[in-house]
Amino acid sequence: MPELARTFDTRRDKVVAALVAVLCELAIALPFLVISPNTVRGVPGPLLVVVGVATSYWLGPWFGVAVTAVGVVLAVTIIGENAWAEPLVWLPVAAGAGILGERVRQGDQLRSALIEELRRGLVGLYRDPAVGQLNVISRYVPAETAQMIAGDFYGAVEQPGGDVVIMVGDVAGHGPAAAALATRLRAMWRGLAIAGVSDSETVKALNETLLAEQQRIASPIPFATLCLATVAADLRSARIVIAGHPPPVLVTGRGTREYAHPPGPAIGISANSSWEPYPLLLPEHPWSLVIYTDGLIEGRASPGGPRPYGNDRLLPLLASCAVPFGEDDVDAVVRAVMDANGGPLPDDVVLMTASPR
Repeated sequence: MPELARTFDTRRDKVVAALVAVLCELAIALPFLVISPNTVRGVPGPLLVVVGVATSYWLGPWFGVAVTAVGVVLAVTIIGENAWAEPLVWLPVAAGAGILGERVRQGDQLRSALIEELRRGLVGLYRDPAVGQLNVISRYVPAETAQMIAGDFYGAVEQPGGDVVIMVGDVAGHGPAAAALATRLRAMWRGLAIAGVSDSETVKALNETLLAEQQRIASPIPFATLCLATVAADLRSARIVIAGHPPPVLVTGRGTREYAHPPGPAIGISANSSWEPYPLLLPEHPWSLVIYTDGLIEGRASPGGPRPYGNDRLLPLLASCAVPFGEDDVDAVVRAVMDANGGPLPDDVVLMTASPR
């Protein structure tokens, strides 16, 4: 319905649609100038006004009542319907249908705008990929359901000492509650990262925030996953903190290496959880660090085939790309995963790559 409604988004479109509706009414009524309406009694009259009422729902009451009035005139003069009942019943019905249609469209537009604003709050789309000494490329791919919003969120900031912190997170579940919580977690993470708070303390603070939110909302979010990667200013090492999230992948000219340290628990599960950063030695240039949400590997392995796509397919795909990753390489990865799925993916996807500038 939203797609059809957007087809009539200008006055000119509405005028053309109304004229088409009138032509349909004429096509229904004019044959009965030579054919007796008694042969199909009870069908052509209501069919004429149904065209008008449907037009009113899609185009609004002004156009709809006018089209319905034409249908009523044709029904009375050609089909022989009651001259009093037809206008008294169908014109108010058409006006009501037009008002209802406008309210439905306004609600849909408001819902779409809200979803878009929430998505802007969840993700950090970089016009300039340069973040400190790194070139950061990010992609956010919404799920196949156009108005389903998930809790994927991400960002990258440079700290005062020149280190760059990259974060990718995923709140469990979908809908406004998950999106709103993800927006708050992202904003909190960004403030703490810019202030130079350690990764462990940052994740602990995010955990406490999620636990507090679970007490406040009616349908609590069970958990969220996170991956933080802090790349040193000299580009020789990184610190990785994983909270129930897929591990990052280091891609070099020799292939791929998935981060091997065991992950900590997801946030929002226990107040007693703790997270420790583990070191990651970075090679000489070139290299790219890849961080993603699990939506990237949860699609089908082939169109109509089994799930999941899995990291056993993702790693060779990443290894086939040129290093360091460019915009085209990131697009190629997303496209290959979607092609394997046979179309849009069932969950939102965040894919970030960081490479030395």
